[in-house]
Amino acid sequence: MKQDDIFLSDVTRLVFGQQPPAFLSEVLFRAVLSFIIIIITLRLLGRRVASQYTLIELSAVITLAGTMGVPLLDDKRGLLPPLLIICGLVGMQHLMGHLSLRFRKLDRALAGTERIALEDGRLRLETLRNTVLSREKLFSLLRGRGVQQLGQLSRVYIEPSGALTLVWSDTPRPGLAIVPRHDKALLAEMRNDDHQVCASCGNLTESQSEPDLPCRCCHARNWLPAATALED
Repeated sequence: MKQDDIFLSDVTRLVFGQQPPAFLSEVLFRAVLSFIIIIITLRLLGRRVASQYTLIELSAVITLAGTMGVPLLDDKRGLLPPLLIICGLVGMQHLMGHLSLRFRKLDRALAGTERIALEDGRLRLETLRNTVLSREKLFSLLRGRGVQQLGQLSRVYIEPSGALTLVWSDTPRPGLAIVPRHDKALLAEMRNDDHQVCASCGNLTESQSEPDLPCRCCHARNWLPAATALED
């Protein structure tokens, strides 16, 4: 289309495009057929695709969306090429699934491995850096699971899909409070003046006053009073 042919007052072109209005019925048919194809493909890809994405499943879904997007509105594109791509995608997904069952190292190389984000109430900051997960985001996810302070947890695993697995401690101890800093009333109720914790990693000390030395785990010098979880 030439620049001289573009007018903002051309309502017909803005609404229907350059295709005849009859093409809208074909678009509707293509959309319904594409929806059915996507549902069938997701079923064939496996149940994990419908729950938590690993990198492989996420790549498959993105490829599926890109494959079906173009022929949905382009009258010059048929649906056979996307079907061939989808058949290849499903075949490759099942092949990789079978190979992953036989070769554990291949599965870890493709999907990644779980990582320990917290151990005995203390954050592993190197894990957060490697997974590009901020403390604030982690604390938000933990609050959604009912955690008030890090001493309640024995382990937190970051799964290959990005989901968090929590292992609660049998003997909770004071730890770093993860409630929002502006909730001063709740922080005051949780405060435990018998211990201090590193504000960076949550490392617990027996000192009742702010230590003069840096944290032995992360070398930060910012200390806070420890916190204990309130009863439900």
